[in-house]
Amino acid sequence: MTSWSHGYVADSPYTFSYQAAQAPGNLALICAMMGVDWQPTAHMNVADIGCGRGYTVNTLAAANPGWNVFGLDYNPAHIAEAASVAERAQINNATFVEADLAEMTDAEIDQLPELDLVSLHGVWTWVADPVRAGIVRLLSRRLKPGGLCYIGYNALPGFGGDMALQRLFRHLTALHPVGSSPEKARAAVPMIRALHATKPANLPPTNMLKRIAEDETELDASYLAHEFLTAHWRPVFFEDLCADLAPAKLDHVGSAGFHENVADLLFSPEQREIYEALPMGTPREFLKDLVLQRPFRRDIFIRGLRRTDPVPALDRLVFGISKTLPDKSPNIAVPVGSAEIGPELWEPIVAALREGPQSLGQLRTLTPGRNPNAAELLTVLAGAGCVLPMLRDVGPSEATRNFNRTVAETYWREGRRGGQYAMASPVLAAGIPCSWMELAVAVQLGDAGGETPDPETIARRILPDISGDALEGAKDMVSELLRERPDVWRRFGII
Repeated sequence: MTSWSHGYVADSPYTFSYQAAQAPGNLALICAMMGVDWQPTAHMNVADIGCGRGYTVNTLAAANPGWNVFGLDYNPAHIAEAASVAERAQINNATFVEADLAEMTDAEIDQLPELDLVSLHGVWTWVADPVRAGIVRLLSRRLKPGGLCYIGYNALPGFGGDMALQRLFRHLTALHPVGSSPEKARAAVPMIRALHATKPANLPPTNMLKRIAEDETELDASYLAHEFLTAHWRPVFFEDLCADLAPAKLDHVGSAGFHENVADLLFSPEQREIYEALPMGTPREFLKDLVLQRPFRRDIFIRGLRRTDPVPALDRLVFGISKTLPDKSPNIAVPVGSAEIGPELWEPIVAALREGPQSLGQLRTLTPGRNPNAAELLTVLAGAGCVLPMLRDVGPSEATRNFNRTVAETYWREGRRGGQYAMASPVLAAGIPCSWMELAVAVQLGDAGGETPDPETIARRILPDISGDALEGAKDMVSELLRERPDVWRRFGII
């Protein structure tokens, strides 16, 4: 740890990832589902607090030339990297600020414009109380009335089972005084695996512990260090978070996860009876946290809630195919079993979407005499990744092409190891999640000027150091992408 980091890991960069839950189309979709009036506009001020290496900020800025997007982070290495990518990609509407919210004065906070949208993903759980207080001050002073706030955090009681694991990590890494935080985290893993094999009574076999101790593929050491080694790691109850946010006058909208907002998909009849007996708000959310396996919550709040009719709000939303649609409805696992769309509805929906983008209202009227529930329809279509909301009807821009090319070229080493990538889409006003290979192939097609190079040419361009079986495998991957993805990339303004 370093003296200026308030106990947070600062000796290594955080893992590189794009957070799709922060996409404005996704947030607007949830607001519509919950009957709350909020829509993204062509001109907005957006801030990502704890922006890390800036991928989400730069993606949003590239996809939205009319927005001013601000990334705030305490770590100067993160800020320097994010600003460098923005400069090389010629993104002029992204601003990165090295900010210690524990020390930031009200006058410094007020240098930011009024904000339409503020995001905090993976921040609240890991920072000290003075930083949390600084976050609330910023929201109180700069989030405009009617502005939206997204917060992703480790929640209780779902993450309670891993509190002992976090403490164990800290004790074991103390045995290794020399080395970086990721090196210390990696050194602790063999001992955790050995202890897990003994089935200790009070080290419960949570999904996280089993992922660390049983999977052959190790979790990224930087992720483990940033997740578990901060001195202020504290999962929180939803109602305690709401109490802390009270000075900012935020109202809860709902969860960024579709099915988590649909009571019919969450509770058994006995649980539903108790749920409906509880008052609206934090008591019902607490019951959800008892029922769901939800160690990480993704909550949406608004500063000044205005109600609207959810049915017409949802029906106005337009969606386009984001992956090859199967002949049968995807089956989405939910707490009460599964959610799917029957063939009498699924077949006409697929046929309509294959013809072009459709509003949800159009999809709901394809079968005479049927009126499928809009929220449940979305849970399957959007929850399975079959469709994405289309906010604009535009083609690729120089900004999105520059950004996608810069990311592919800058992070190719990390990309080949995995990671959460996205291509900036002016249609989506955000990023389309993808693998690095998808991104690299899309960039090659975009640079080809309408001609499609053969798979071997593309494979050799993006992976010049491979040969033999590895090259053959890369050619097969490129061939598959060329069969399945170009139509989607064109639809969302990538190429």
